[in-house]
Amino acid sequence: MWRIPQRMKRILFSAYCGSCGILLFANKVAWTIDLIGNSMYPAIHSNDKALIEYLTVSNYRVQKGDVVILKNPYKPTHLVCKRIIGMEHDYITNEDGKIIKVPKGHVWIEGDNKADSEDSRDYGPVPYGLLESRVFFRWWPTRRMGPIKLPGEEDILETRVKSGLYLSRSKESEEQ
Repeated sequence: MWRIPQRMKRILFSAYCGSCGILLFANKVAWTIDLIGNSMYPAIHSNDKALIEYLTVSNYRVQKGDVVILKNPYKPTHLVCKRIIGMEHDYITNEDGKIIKVPKGHVWIEGDNKADSEDSRDYGPVPYGLLESRVFFRWWPTRRMGPIKLPGEEDILETRVKSGLYLSRSKESEEQ
């Protein structure tokens, strides 16, 4: 019968605890992701690498303009990256002029590159439960390293609202 030295036990215990800590951090706090596809161009290019965090989604703190990772409603085993355009109780005017109220517990998501994006315009409001994480920082390529935001964010959102495609407030708040 052999014995494990006390020092080796401490090393193994530390490695075990460290591994558990890394797994907990990766699954509950933040991690890195490869972003593939052109639906979020120009804000995100295909093959960008970014940091994602889970706390904003799990604490129901997402807001309009956030870029999120979510399960594709048509293919739940696939993840997609989109921007939140509308929150529950917002009114969205689609391309046919039809006004859609985002139901409670749902968000309206779209890709920044409308011509190359399958999003809420195709499958309607998305249940909040499909949201996985929020993309908050691009770390690769280094020449574009920094927080994820839409170039000219205010201009583009303002243009969408002015064009009548997106109403930013609920009808109730406009009546008050």
